[in-house]
Amino acid sequence: MATVVASGGDGKEQGVETSVTYYRLEEVAKRNSSKDIWLVIHGRVYDVSRFLDEHPGGEEVLMEQAGGDATESFEDVGHSSDAREMLKQYYIGDVHPNDLKPGGGSKEPPKSNTCKSYWSYWIFPIVGAILLGFLYRYYMAESKSS
Repeated sequence: MATVVASGGDGKEQGVETSVTYYRLEEVAKRNSSKDIWLVIHGRVYDVSRFLDEHPGGEEVLMEQAGGDATESFEDVGHSSDAREMLKQYYIGDVHPNDLKPGGGSKEPPKSNTCKSYWSYWIFPIVGAILLGFLYRYYMAESKSS
């Protein structure tokens, strides 16, 4: 565990210091018992021991991810904004920068281009249905004329 104190250097918040505690992944991995559960989500370390009995998905879900990186599981479930807000109260520090995966050091969920790719999920089936409709009408008209 390492603690780093960083002061606001933008000139706006002079005198305000924020302390960040860094944890190594080895230390997080040791916290995987039912009395002491730590998770890593988006490069941040959370002590969710107190939340074990309250978790809507049951304690087993948290126990499966205990002591490891639960980012993918957390995102796959599609947690609500309330759940993400609630997560803040269990925050205890960040993963040490040397332990972060390359490109995976973002502390925020990835901003996917869902708006750009979402249209393809509904436009292709609609265009396909229209084409099938025209083909059906064409062949039905041909069969009536012969």
